[in-house]
Amino acid sequence: MNVLNYFLDASHWSLPWLIGLGLVFIGYLLLLRTAILQKVSFFSALLFIYITIGSPVSQLNNFGLHSVIMLQQFFILMLVPVLILKSLPSELFKETRLASFNFSKNPSYAIVAFWIIGAIAMWGGHLLSAAILSSKTGVAICGIVVSKGSWITHIPGILIMGLVLWAGLIFSFPIFHPDSSKRLAPVASVIYLFTACLSCSLLGLYVAFSASAASAAEAVPFFTTLRNPIPLSVRTDQEIAGMIMWVPGCIFYVVLSMGILLRWYNDPITETEKNPETIKTSTIPKKTIQYGNTEQI
Repeated sequence: MNVLNYFLDASHWSLPWLIGLGLVFIGYLLLLRTAILQKVSFFSALLFIYITIGSPVSQLNNFGLHSVIMLQQFFILMLVPVLILKSLPSELFKETRLASFNFSKNPSYAIVAFWIIGAIAMWGGHLLSAAILSSKTGVAICGIVVSKGSWITHIPGILIMGLVLWAGLIFSFPIFHPDSSKRLAPVASVIYLFTACLSCSLLGLYVAFSASAASAAEAVPFFTTLRNPIPLSVRTDQEIAGMIMWVPGCIFYVVLSMGILLRWYNDPITETEKNPETIKTSTIPKKTIQYGNTEQI
């Protein structure tokens, strides 16, 4: 089976997931009043979820492709959470417990906790997926070797993706809170994303360069067969996986940082925001004293 036939095979496209995500989008349109760009953002998030879980891409990891798993994590951990948060109206958070999260005033250790959750999902999700893939294929993935038939293969993939998505939402919340007044300050947001970019780069470098430890047999390309529609060697596949996390992942965080800085630069700053003390002086009532036919303040 070649690549084209694989993607054109209707059995590789999940109809239940398509219907389920379609109903979610209809519910979003009926229950929430949002702008057109927010609707596009939510639709895009659902589209990437379907590509990750319901399309033929979701089944390629059954053929031992590490790069596909990394692509799925990029979508679910980084891209989809940002699109979802951008699609939600700020009014949704005013009368809930989530309204108490004001990241512009929260102590730094609380922000660090949100960052750590995202880092754990990034590294932990990858290591767990690599272990499952090693158990399925019987080869070392990123230096991880797990025997075939291990209990780790019984962990549902949808559970892993759900936890990664939850962690991605937690990580992105301080930066893309639907209520812009409760987000981290622009400079703090850039630092937050820059450190995440470093973590992302380190993971990508680790995955890419650990591929050089593959044996000679693992460097031989797989031929296109009924079981594997994409002819890649284990080494090449792992190098591509590392590059996906290293280059697109880091660029994504850099683009977000540039957008935050540009928005901050273009925001008008009033004189009151420049000097808050003017509020106090301007609100002091003036007392008028009359001396004869003249008035003095």
